[in-house]
Parts: sequence; C-alpha cells; structure tokens
Amino acid sequence: MRLAFVIFRYFPYGGLQRDMLAMAREAQARGHDVSIFCGEWSGEKPKKIKVQLISSSDLFTRRSAKHFAENFSQQFARNNFDMVIGFNKMPGLDVYFSGDSCFAQKAYAERSIFYRLTARARLYLNYENAVFSPSAKTHILSLTAAEQKSFARCYGTPPERFHPLPPGILPAQFQCRDALAARSKIRRELGVDPQAKIVLCLGSGFRTKGLDRSIAAFAEVRAQFQQPMLLLVVGADKAKPYIAQAQRLGISEQVVFLGGRTDIADILQAADVLLHPAYRELAGNVILEAMLAGKPVVASDVCGFAPYVREWQMGAVVTTPHSLQQFVSALAQVLAGDPLRWQAPAQQFALNADVFSRQASALDVIESLSHKTQVPASEWIDETASHKIILRDEMIANWQGRDIFARVQTLSGPVARELPDRQTMRFELEGKGYYRKLHRGVGWQEIFKNLLQLRLPVLGAKNEWLALNRLRALTIPSLEPVAYGEQKTSPALKKSFIVTRELSGVVQLDHYFQQPVALAEKSMLVRKLADIARELHLGGINHRDFYLCHFMLDLESMKRWRSQGVEPNLYLVDLHRAQIRRQVPRRWLVKDLSGLYFSSLGLGFSDRDYYRFMRSYWQLPLREIFQQNRSLLPAIAARAAKTYKRDFGIEPVMPLAELYVKDK
Repeated sequence: MRLAFVIFRYFPYGGLQRDMLAMAREAQARGHDVSIFCGEWSGEKPKKIKVQLISSSDLFTRRSAKHFAENFSQQFARNNFDMVIGFNKMPGLDVYFSGDSCFAQKAYAERSIFYRLTARARLYLNYENAVFSPSAKTHILSLTAAEQKSFARCYGTPPERFHPLPPGILPAQFQCRDALAARSKIRRELGVDPQAKIVLCLGSGFRTKGLDRSIAAFAEVRAQFQQPMLLLVVGADKAKPYIAQAQRLGISEQVVFLGGRTDIADILQAADVLLHPAYRELAGNVILEAMLAGKPVVASDVCGFAPYVREWQMGAVVTTPHSLQQFVSALAQVLAGDPLRWQAPAQQFALNADVFSRQASALDVIESLSHKTQVPASEWIDETASHKIILRDEMIANWQGRDIFARVQTLSGPVARELPDRQTMRFELEGKGYYRKLHRGVGWQEIFKNLLQLRLPVLGAKNEWLALNRLRALTIPSLEPVAYGEQKTSPALKKSFIVTRELSGVVQLDHYFQQPVALAEKSMLVRKLADIARELHLGGINHRDFYLCHFMLDLESMKRWRSQGVEPNLYLVDLHRAQIRRQVPRRWLVKDLSGLYFSSLGLGFSDRDYYRFMRSYWQLPLREIFQQNRSLLPAIAARAAKTYKRDFGIEPVMPLAELYVKDK
C-alpha cells in the first residue's frame, strides 16, 4: 500500500514522534511505500523513507497548524495514497494515532467559555471533531481505555472505530550492555557521589508532566535523607520557570537540567527512581521504560500506564485528588527501601507483559482496514430534501430500496403502547423480535406549552435515536437501534420512527427488588446502577425519566453471575425524552437522581445501600461527598419526597431522612 504518515512536527525526543517513526519503519519492513509529511523536522531523517516538508509559518502555532493541514490537502491529492495516517488531529485522515488527550475534555471541563471562543480553541475543537464525531469515518488507534472513554463522552464516537493498541516500547530505550558501567559513566559526567540518590524526571512538556510537583516534593524529601540527592530533569522544554522555583526552595544546585538526550538507557541506569507526577498523561512510555530498566516509579493515577506500576508492584501510584504530601510520602518510601527489591518484579514484567508490540499491532489494524472496503456496509443512509432514513445491519437487506415510511406504518403486531402522538408496536422479521416506535407529530399546542415552560419540546424519534447511539458509544447497555427515519416537514406534523431489537428474558429492576434479594446480589446491582448513572451523566446525558422501572435486568445473566461471577446485563431503556449536552446542568442532575431515589423508596434499601451508591457514583469517600454536595444532596432528597407525596398523597418514609430535614 501507499501510506502517508502525517505529523505537524518531528523532533527526536518526543514520544509521539518516536511512535510515528517506529510505525513508519514497520510499514516499510512489510513492503509498503511510506511517505512522511511534516511541517518541521529536527534531527536525522530515516533512510529509504521519503520525508516531505509542508510549508507553514516559522513558529508552530495555531495558524501554522491550520496552514499545514490546508497545504497538505492542496499539495497532495488524496488518491495518491491508499491510506492517510495522522499523528495530530486534522481533517481528511483515514486513521488517527491517538497520542494526545481529549482537547474538548480540557476545554469544557477545565476552561471558561472565553477560552473556547479563542481562535486556537475553536480550530482544535473543529479538528478534533473532524476525527471523532459520530459521522466521521476516521478510525482511531487507541492507547488507553480511559482516553477512549473521554472521547466517547465528548463526541459519542462509535466503539467500532476504536482499535486498542498495546504499548510499544523500543528495547533501545531501556537496554544497555553494561548497567553498572552506564551508571558509573553518567554519575561521573554529573559529578555525583556513587552513593547519592538520583530522582529522575523524564519527558518533554514540563508543565503537563508535573515538574513543579517534582521539584516541590524533592525539596521536602531531600531534608529526610542524610546522603546527597539530585533531581535530574531530562527533556526538551523551557527550563527557566523551574530553575526559578528551585532557587526559591534553596535547591538550585541539586536540580540539574540536561535537555533532550538520546542515551536514555544509560540515564535510567544512573537513576534510583522515576518521579512522574503528571497533571495529564495519555499513556506514559517513560513509566514502562523505567520499569523495564529495573527502576521503581512514583506516578500520578492520571497516567494511562500507571496501572502497570500497581499490577507489577514497581513503585507507587498517587490517587486523585493529588496532594504534595502524597507525592512526598510515596517518594520517601520508595527511596528508603532496598534498591535490589525491584529486580525480580522488573524481570517478570519484561518476560510476561505485552509492552513491545504496538507498532506491529498498529500495522495489523491498518492492513485489516484496507480489506474492509470490500465488506458490505453495516449502515445505509438515504437523505433527500423530504426525508432522512438510516438502516443498519439486517435492516439494510430487508428494507433498502423500498418505500420505508409506508412499510413502517403498515407493520402488524401487538401494540405495546398507544398515545395520541405516538405508537409502540412489537413485530417480527425473519423470526426475530423488534419494537417500532412511530411518532405522528406532537401538534403546535404541545410545542407552545413546552416553550412557555422554557423547555424544548420532543418532536419525534430523533431524541431517542441520538441518545441510544450515545449510550452505545459510552458502552452503557441499552436497546440496539437498527432503523430510523424522519420526514422533513413542519415540526408540529413531522412523522418519524425508530426500530430497536427486542430485549428478551428481562425484568424491570423495581419488580426484581420487590422479591427478597441476597445482600451480595443487592450490593452488586446497586454498584452497577451507580456506574451507569455516573457514566450517563459524565457523557452529558440526562434521562428525565430516570426510574428503576426503566432498568431491565437480564435474568439469564444473573444465573451466570451466581454460578461464575460474570457481571450481569443491566439495560437502560425509554430514552424518548433524554437530553444530550456537554455537561448535565444541576437542575437535570437533581431530577435524574431524585427520580432514582423516589423509585427506590419502599423496596427495602438501607442507608448502607444508599451510601454504597453514592461512593460508586461520585468515586469519593463519604466525607468528601457530603462536603462537596452540601446543597445538591438535600435538593435530591427534597424532590424525591415531593414526587412521592404528589403520586401517593402521603409523606414518604425516607432513608437518609436527615438530608430532607436539612432542606426543609
């Protein structure tokens, strides 16, 4: 194949750049014709691989990134290549190597609206959307499950477009012929006592890598040890503000900046511990490189590869919310231990962990995608000036080429629900069960009523279609949508439909809890409820009818849980009124959680069950949950009590009653 590898900048010390070059060499070794396109290249160019510079402005800024993307598309016709693989987010990619964290997550969760209005933020959000939007065709080579979830939350990217990759550590990054000689050589170069403790900070991008934390923690730990200590900083970035920080703390002579280096294997041998308290770190190859070199690691839990440290007991992982004292304590504990204790787990890690095959796995995916062009499409879209139709999977063969609206309206089967503006019907097709929800138009009266109440009216099946697809992206079990259609006409008269596969062998969760349920079973189901609610709300979705009756429990999967411990299937349904935003407003958060609380009353849940739900939902200790949600929790309890009194005419007996009393 003719492959174009596209990257904004190349410099030899960057992890993303090393991944790109290693993948290009792997592709070349497999016989593919590889060209690398970049706006800036520093260092030696690879042999037998074409490197072409795309003109852009001198400094690589937002404007030059835009110029690069535009110039690339103008200078090189898309049909010159079988596949375009990008290492930065930009339009026109067939495959994106996901080496950067989710920009939308940062822009919406950590920054103000004024930041999002800047030209830089708007450009990067547009470029990210071009890769991850549900309508895009780009496939994503994903490095960590956590980051895949961030993109799914922000964009609703279908899960089949993500292709997880293992780590891809290059042996040259951690192996050296003589570890003791390398250790002595680097220490002589630095003029460091052989018995001194060296704390290593490795990686460019000092701010995101948490170098300020490293310097502050080192200053405190240094006071606890009698032998000499050195903080060694390796990476290409602006050191001036961190030199000033070290001077303020009185440790400027103990903090050494080496800049970018290629002899990383030797430097790792000279160090005693890798300190990596990153604020953001998509993966963190340096963590694995240190472990393979037999060195312990102290890292923050935001690092994608931090779980390896825990799994192989090769140091310490500081959990969120991070504090300086946590890093100080973890670093001091690691340095105080026997340095030989890390040798055995490091050897087992090198022998048994799959951390070397990223490049080969990435090329396997790229080659497989080239063959998928011959596979029948799993989605068919027909959009005209009068209608839009989407068919998936088996519905393509059954309905494509027909008058689909006429077909949908003439289906026969038992009616599950009949309302003035919509009908839900069960029907069968080739022996399989489906549900069709047909919307007939809500009328102007309903539209004006909602607008006067400052609410957007639900005009048809589109809400549910979008919500079910977003749940699928978030891997929240729900109904599987296989067909959707809408007529483009007056909003009051618009007809639309959605078809979903039938869920069989399920029971409403509120009915299930009306029978005696074992403690372990109840605890597991409460945790699953909390996990679904948490993921739903983090994904920007509020249900609006978030009651236990809209959770369906698969009874067969419950048998497997009892016999084998396999997690049961719990489905969230009835998303007709669901809303999707970047973030769920407090008002709708209260409505959803109070609905769940209200529907649980009278089903035998104890205070302990509600506490268990809260810990799983907020992922915090109870003390912090109550501190951070002093107004939210009483509002949830008060609304649940109000709903109960409205529906049953009496005050409820409420677990956690003190929350309601506070609000009254």
